[in-house]
Amino acid sequence: MKLRSIVPLLFALLLTLSACGSPAPAAQGPAIVVTNPWVRAVGGMGGMDATSALFMVIQNNGSATDTLLSVQSDAASMVQIHLSEVDASGVSSMHEVDGIEIPAGGSVELKPGGYHVMLMGLKRELKEGDTVTFILTFKIAGTITIQAPVKMP
Repeated sequence: MKLRSIVPLLFALLLTLSACGSPAPAAQGPAIVVTNPWVRAVGGMGGMDATSALFMVIQNNGSATDTLLSVQSDAASMVQIHLSEVDASGVSSMHEVDGIEIPAGGSVELKPGGYHVMLMGLKRELKEGDTVTFILTFKIAGTITIQAPVKMP
């Protein structure tokens, strides 16, 4: 075979092989995933005294620790991130925290007796079967909107 006829064949082979590189990476899901959100049902209206709480599991699929900084909802006048604790003397207390760190590749469960989101000054009755919208703000992931069903504890 002559050199002139081999060069175009080699060029075509080189182009074909370069197009067969490694496949594109699979699309990744969101770094922060919220599962099992729910809000405690509250019957009747107690005005500014009426409270409830939001619970959920926050999974961080990212490679860096993220922090839940704040939560918003139009269902209450005030929404705060809280932690319930029992000290060495057995005394229970609850206080607002600046945020909740969600470790990379880990998760944090917001549950009764631990981290939770307090809803204070409810603007409406929260009946079982209702749904409440929340906007969660994270340091890295930004804002995530979730829908949480209202349930009896």
